[in-house]
Amino acid sequence: MTDLPGSALDDGRLANIDAILHVRSSVVTEGPSSGTRAIDIRVDGGIDLRLLPDRGLDIGGAWALGRAISWVSGVGERSPIPNPTGFDWGEAFGGGLMVTCGLRNVGMPSEGHGLHGGYSHQKATVESVRRRLSDGTAFVEVAARVEDAAATSHLLRLERTIRTYAGRHRLEVEDLTSNLGKTVEAAPILYHFNFGYPLWSGDALLELNTKNTIARDPASEASLSSWDRPPKVEETEERVLEHEVEAEEGWGSARIVNEEMGLAVRIGWRVAELPRLQQWIDPAPGVYALGIEPANCSTSGRAHDRAEGRLPMLERGESRETSLYLEVDPL
Repeated sequence: MTDLPGSALDDGRLANIDAILHVRSSVVTEGPSSGTRAIDIRVDGGIDLRLLPDRGLDIGGAWALGRAISWVSGVGERSPIPNPTGFDWGEAFGGGLMVTCGLRNVGMPSEGHGLHGGYSHQKATVESVRRRLSDGTAFVEVAARVEDAAATSHLLRLERTIRTYAGRHRLEVEDLTSNLGKTVEAAPILYHFNFGYPLWSGDALLELNTKNTIARDPASEASLSSWDRPPKVEETEERVLEHEVEAEEGWGSARIVNEEMGLAVRIGWRVAELPRLQQWIDPAPGVYALGIEPANCSTSGRAHDRAEGRLPMLERGESRETSLYLEVDPL
């Protein structure tokens, strides 16, 4: 964008801010997600988003430069499952650009907690939806909070702010997780960014400055030498790798480059709070997904991390900030 937005508003050329920052809240009326809320955002020259307040204000669909950049599972957009246990999480895993795992367990069911915890099945309280013009930039900012609580025990609160910018092809996610309960609480978290066709296909390349890569299990070892390229479609088990990433000025990053599409997608995260990077690869037909997952934990469950002495904890009254961004660049 050239001289937007401030000057265009000041001199009367911009009749309505809807022209560059379009936001609509709605309630789905049919299908598997009937009754759930959605916030659809379109920004001129930026990343368009579908936010899902009834799934923890996670990010569903995402589009940039006229192309879809997120993976959608065969399940599709779904209503949350009340109190998911065991492997229930997968029955309502619709994909989308970002799914939050936590706040009390990440990965395999463990210590009475289901797969990937219950965060993405919690309903957020949306506190504000704002269209902002500041210092020559235009962006939409949505703020909400989610509480994982029981009346007489734990109370974890996550306060989330999401911004998507006009003219910049950039979005930001800032979370503040606080332990407001009576005792110290385990507080693992993982941000499940999901990609698939058309971005993750053909001659696409995953660029990652990794110092070391470890396979979670024997099945995952098949991807140790090929994790940076889209695999062939085949009936096989999912694969999970953990990368030790070289940070630059406190930030880690992963970049997917697709020359055929003419774009690249970069995810960045602050490593002080998210020191571990998980990669999910599922080449099965009808799935074919790539997950880039900044985290503070493994995907083996809280008992595994506790045994290793690496289970993230929050003291009573303690808070933790986590910051991430995603940028899309034309090639």
